[in-house]
Amino acid sequence: MSEKELSKYYYLKKEIKDLEERIETLGNGVGSIKISDMPKGSPKISSIEEKIVELKEKWINARVSALEEYLRIETYINSIEDIEIRLIARYRYLDLLSWEQIALKIGKGQDRTTVSKKMRSFLDNSPNSH
Repeated sequence: MSEKELSKYYYLKKEIKDLEERIETLGNGVGSIKISDMPKGSPKISSIEEKIVELKEKWINARVSALEEYLRIETYINSIEDIEIRLIARYRYLDLLSWEQIALKIGKGQDRTTVSKKMRSFLDNSPNSH
């Protein structure tokens, strides 16, 4: 598996966060309108509600995609025989930790460049990476 594939979960999580913020923004817009004062079936309210429903569907689809990607990456990481590399991969690509945070968790006097080089070297030499 390539680093780009492993990083896909990170970007899916960012997409989900973006969609959540958009839903919240639109939701707040609807909340400030007194629906009881509007005529029944107001096109403006219907349009806003449709957009919220559309964004929520995108959010659900993104969550499903992220879960599927998480499981795919987790399966790959669990197949790594080297325990240290497996830990580094899990911290980086599933827990979404920075290289600095990973170095602190791994310990043994390692710094961010050491753990990132180990991971990169593993991926470059892995027969599964493409």
